[in-house]
Amino acid sequence: MATAAPEDAEPVIAPRAAWRPRASLGWRLTLMLGALLLVVGLASAGLTAWRLRSMLMTEARSSVIRLAEVVRRGTRNSMLRSHGEDVLATIRDIATLEGIEHVRIFNKDGEIVHSANRSEVGTKVDMAAEACIQCHIGERTASEIREPRRWRTFDAPDGSRVLASTTEIRNEPSCWTADCHAHEQSQSLLGVVDVGVSLRDVDARVAQSATSAFVFGLLATLVVCTLVGVGVFRFVTRPLRRLVGGMHRVSRGDLDSHLPADRRDELGDAARSFNAMTAELRVARTELELWTQTLEQQVEQRTKQLQAAQAQVVRAEKLSSLGVLAAGVAHELNSPLTGILTFAHLLLQRNAKGSQEYEDLEVIISETNRCAAIIRQLLDMARDRAPQRKTQDIVSVLRRAVALVENQSIFHDVNIRTEFEPDLPLVSCDDSQMEQVFLNLLINAAEAMPGGGRLTIRARRLPAADTEADAAPERVELSFQDTGIGIPEEAIGRVFDPFFTLKEVGKGTGLGLSVSYGIIENHGGSFGVDSKLGQGATFTIVLPALRQETAAR
Repeated sequence: MATAAPEDAEPVIAPRAAWRPRASLGWRLTLMLGALLLVVGLASAGLTAWRLRSMLMTEARSSVIRLAEVVRRGTRNSMLRSHGEDVLATIRDIATLEGIEHVRIFNKDGEIVHSANRSEVGTKVDMAAEACIQCHIGERTASEIREPRRWRTFDAPDGSRVLASTTEIRNEPSCWTADCHAHEQSQSLLGVVDVGVSLRDVDARVAQSATSAFVFGLLATLVVCTLVGVGVFRFVTRPLRRLVGGMHRVSRGDLDSHLPADRRDELGDAARSFNAMTAELRVARTELELWTQTLEQQVEQRTKQLQAAQAQVVRAEKLSSLGVLAAGVAHELNSPLTGILTFAHLLLQRNAKGSQEYEDLEVIISETNRCAAIIRQLLDMARDRAPQRKTQDIVSVLRRAVALVENQSIFHDVNIRTEFEPDLPLVSCDDSQMEQVFLNLLINAAEAMPGGGRLTIRARRLPAADTEADAAPERVELSFQDTGIGIPEEAIGRVFDPFFTLKEVGKGTGLGLSVSYGIIENHGGSFGVDSKLGQGATFTIVLPALRQETAAR
C-alpha cells in the first residue's frame, strides 16, 4: 500500500504537467503586480518631477523678478545724477554673480544703453526675437499691455534655458524735475531693466530628481515584486503545487495522499476538502474491494451450489431411471411370486393342519403375499399417471406407508409409535401421492436418527375455526416427530426449497420435501416444520376434511 508523502516534501508532478514559470499562476500575479507598480512608480516619479519643476520655477521667477527690481533701484540714484559709470559698475558687479546670464537696461526705443556685455551697448533688440516676443505683442509694448508678464523663458545660444525678468523704469517726478537731465512729464516710460538667469541648475535638479524618483521606483518595484513573488510562491504557488501533486498521486491510485490543512484560507479549505475526498475514496475503495471479494465468494458459492444442483439433478435422473427399472423388475417378480403362491397353496392342501409343514407353508404364503403387496405399491408409485383424488381414510394410507418401510434396515433401531384419534373425518386425496409424501417423511426421520431413536406419528381432528361450517370445515392434522439431530435455525426457512439438503453429497437430492410441499399445496393443505438443533424435528401436515354429507355420497 502506498504511503503518504511528507508535508514539507515537494510533490512529484507528472512530466506533462511540469511547472513552467511563464505558465505559473504565482508568476503571472507577480508580473501583473510588478507592471502595476512600475506604472504607478513612473507616474509618481513624473508627478514628483513636475511638482519639483513647478516649485523651482516659481522660486526662480520670484528671485529673478526681485533681482530685476534690485537692479532698477540700485541704479536709480546713479541714473538721476547721470553717473553712467556707476550704473555700469553696478550692472557688472551683479552680472558676476553665479547663474546670471545678462543684466542690461533698454531705453524707450529698445536700444541697450547699459549692459554687462559691452558689445551689446548701442544695439537694438529685435522685437520678434524669442527673448522679446513674449512681452511685445504686435506693435504694443509691455507698458501697453493691461497685465504684462514680468518674466519669460527662452533658449540661450548654447542650448541652455534662460529665465529673464523685465522691470519698467517709470518717469517719476524726480526725473522731470531733476537739474541733471529732464524728461517730459508726458513721457510715462523711460526704459526697461532686463535681467536673465540660467536655468541649468534648475533643470539639472529636476532631471536628477526625476532620475532618482525613477530609479527609486524601479528598485521599489523590484523589491516589492521580489517580496510578493516569495510570498505568492510560499502561500499560493507551493500549496497549489502540493494540491496538484496530490491530485496526480490520487489519479495514479495513491489514495493515502494527505495535504497539510492548517491554513485558514481558501487554500486551506481546498486542502481539507482534498483530504476529505481522499478519505471518502479510501472508504469507497475498501467497500468496493470488500464487495468484490464478497461477490467473488458469492459467485464461487453459487457456482458450487449450481454444480451441486446439477449433480443432484443427475442423481435425480438416475433415481428416476432406477425407479423405472425397479418398476420393471417388480413387474417381472409378479410371475414367480404367483407361481410360489400357487404351489404353496397346493402343498398346504396336502398337509394336515397343525403339522410343522403346514405352519411353514402358511409362513411362506403370508410372506409371499406381503412381497406381492409391496411390489404392487411400488408399481403404483412408479406408474406415471394423472392425480386421481378420491375419498380416502388418510390413516389407512399412512399405515400402508409405514408398512412399506418398517422392516427396512434403516428402521431397525427406530421405535415407531402411532397415536391416531378414532373416527377421523375422510379427506379427498390421491393415495399414491400421499404415500409418496409419507414415505419421504418417514425415510428423512430415520436418516436423522442414525443411532436410533423414536418416531411418533400422530393423527388428530382439528375443529372448524368458525361456527359456520361453510366458512371453515374441519381439518385433519398429521405430525411426524423424531428425536434426531434437528435442523439449524438458519436452514428452517429453506427446507422446502428445491435442491436444498442438509445431507452429505450423494445421500440426498434436495427434491423430496420440495415435491411433498407441492403435493400438499395441490390438495389445499399446509405443510410446516418446527425444529431445534439437537432436539429433533416435527413436520406437520394439515388437510381439509370432507363434510359428512359429501363423504356419505
